[in-house]
Amino acid sequence: MTDRRDVLKLTLGLVCGVSLAPDRLGAQEPWPRRTITIVVPFPPGGTADFAARPLAAHLAETLGRNVVVENKGGAGGGIGHAYVARAEPDGHTIMTALSSLAVIPEANRLQGKPATYEMDQFVPLARMFADPPILAVKTTSPWNTLDDFLAAVSKSPGEIPYASSGHLGTVHLAMDMFLKAAQLKMVHVPYQGGGPAFGALISDQVPVVPTLESIAKGQIDAGNIRILAQWGTGRLPNFPHAPTLQEAGYPDVVYILWTGVFAPRKTPERVTRILRDAIRAFMQDKAVVERFLNAGSQVAYLDGPEFARFLEADTDRLLKVVRKIELS
Repeated sequence: MTDRRDVLKLTLGLVCGVSLAPDRLGAQEPWPRRTITIVVPFPPGGTADFAARPLAAHLAETLGRNVVVENKGGAGGGIGHAYVARAEPDGHTIMTALSSLAVIPEANRLQGKPATYEMDQFVPLARMFADPPILAVKTTSPWNTLDDFLAAVSKSPGEIPYASSGHLGTVHLAMDMFLKAAQLKMVHVPYQGGGPAFGALISDQVPVVPTLESIAKGQIDAGNIRILAQWGTGRLPNFPHAPTLQEAGYPDVVYILWTGVFAPRKTPERVTRILRDAIRAFMQDKAVVERFLNAGSQVAYLDGPEFARFLEADTDRLLKVVRKIELS
């Protein structure tokens, strides 16, 4: 069975075919000059953390410097996002982030709170994954199908809880979109990240959670999790039995959660180019891609400029969902 530890083992032993050592900078000041920190704006166990750790091992080998992962959870990712936005723009602090990065500033404004950062304070380096959330229950649940779940929620409006990675976080948006389309009400229980939210399902604190395959992989393989549906546009290879919500009669309910790498704005272009080249080599390594796919992540690499264009359209779409949540 392939899991996250397998990915880490692979990347720790990865020999990169492209040398990006600091001495290639010639007469310019060498970079990196010290340890690089990859900030994960969530607790360990979630998708951003899963992306960061093997990437850190690869960057350390490729760039010849220590690379550490630092989890800065809180405020649905907002604390870590703001920290990186204020970091020295020298490439020694970067971040793996999720779709919530684009949402939180507008969500704060709609709630009458000051935005602690803005999207234009970041430079996109790469998109790594694009994953549709999955609607997960334990195999001991009485809900065997999506219809079973819908019937139960319909009979008990506003009573059944579900967990999410945080208020107005990525899977909260996905679930709210679905519940509005189905004209149903549930109790939203926000946690400080996708890992803790999934843990709430496993520990029977909530009966259902929208999550990601990569987070739930171990419990799925152990036979402890049942997938009722998912938010993609086509069936997932590992869950051909789980319908998309479009197939289930909700044509507008599509949600893809991206995972990307960012640096602070004003990071020198030559530094972002080195980082982009290193991430590209990592994401195009066939063995890395295979291991990520086997671990449940839908690899969907985009280089920085392509990712920036994608973000412009995707952010507009996400903000429309947020405004409906806040104003309803």
